Amino acid sequence: MGRVILTLPRLGETMEEAKVTEWLVAPGAAFARGDVLLEVETDKTVVEVPALTAGILIAQLVAPGDTVALDHPIAEVEVQGAETAPEPAPTPEPSVMPASPLPSSWRAPSTGPRPAASPAARAAARSTGVDLTAVSGTGRRGRIQTRDVPIEQGGQTLVFLHGLFDTAKGWRDLPRRLQAAGHRVALLDLPGHADTAPVSDIEQAVDQLAAEVPPGPLCLIGHSLGAALAARLARRLGQRVERLILSAPLGLGPRINPDFTDGMLACETPAALAQALGLLDTGPLSAQVLSAELARLQTRRAGHSALSNATARNGFQQIDITADLSRLTCRVTVLFGTQDRILNWQDVAHLPAAAAVHLIKGAGHLPHLAAPDLFLSLIAQTHLAPERTTHA
Repeated sequence: MGRVILTLPRLGETMEEAKVTEWLVAPGAAFARGDVLLEVETDKTVVEVPALTAGILIAQLVAPGDTVALDHPIAEVEVQGAETAPEPAPTPEPSVMPASPLPSSWRAPSTGPRPAASPAARAAARSTGVDLTAVSGTGRRGRIQTRDVPIEQGGQTLVFLHGLFDTAKGWRDLPRRLQAAGHRVALLDLPGHADTAPVSDIEQAVDQLAAEVPPGPLCLIGHSLGAALAARLARRLGQRVERLILSAPLGLGPRINPDFTDGMLACETPAALAQALGLLDTGPLSAQVLSAELARLQTRRAGHSALSNATARNGFQQIDITADLSRLTCRVTVLFGTQDRILNWQDVAHLPAAAAVHLIKGAGHLPHLAAPDLFLSLIAQTHLAPERTTHA
């Protein structure tokens, strides 16, 4: 074992600095390859900084609120097979800008063990200022779930469900912008993603998500597989769901591009991953981002494979949400890109007649990122009284 200094990696093509938002590994704690060490906010979004090898965190060299320059030291770690690094030279004062004064309501994070909690519960706790060390979890082995986090009652919650292989970070800054506009937001991870338990059946996936949604009225927002699960979840929850917003939803037609699903499950190199991600039309990704993403995917491959197999086989979809949508009484809005290379946008022809459809010309499988302002404006309409209709 040897000690080395980790520096802030480049996490985007234009990134030159980032603001530390939260450490997820405490000093003295061990971490595995692919584990998220901390979250930082760039000029575009909040991103995770993963570990590229297993080790032990010795010291955090930057604190939440610090703005850190690219390649600036952020942590001292101990890793297998590394030679101990020399003591870092004093850092010039301009490299780290002090954080703005903390609000009077801010509380220092607990120095005790980090409680087991779902990503959605952590997000809810951050947005409401709740200390998770004081919350009792009702999930498996005492894991804290969203429903365990005390939140102000009343009003609608916007619940985001990401797509297969993705994480809640894939929504980029859209949830943050909605929170800044006064909306209550909950980000859920699909089964087998993040620290959620794997499932091999769609109904099991819906069961798991139903246990995670917060109380009260909801607007469910989903992308791809997350959109299909949102539709089925809406049918399960009934009148609690006031609005359903689906971006490139799975489950409207028969075919899906197997090059994407097979490629994501089989990739073992950054180059192979880049080919699979290219079908999403995400644009170029740096070598650092690809390496970090590959490490994350490899740690979750069993969960991804189980859910993928329940979703699509040999290029054919295994889930059909058209019957679910036809039975809903809430408003349904669907976005699709006309250059989607994963699904066929013309599958919108199978939607109920009352569904609102927005086709984004030239967009791929991520229409919500191609037209973010339109997407946000559609979500903002959730503050209006819901229009309920009954379909035959």
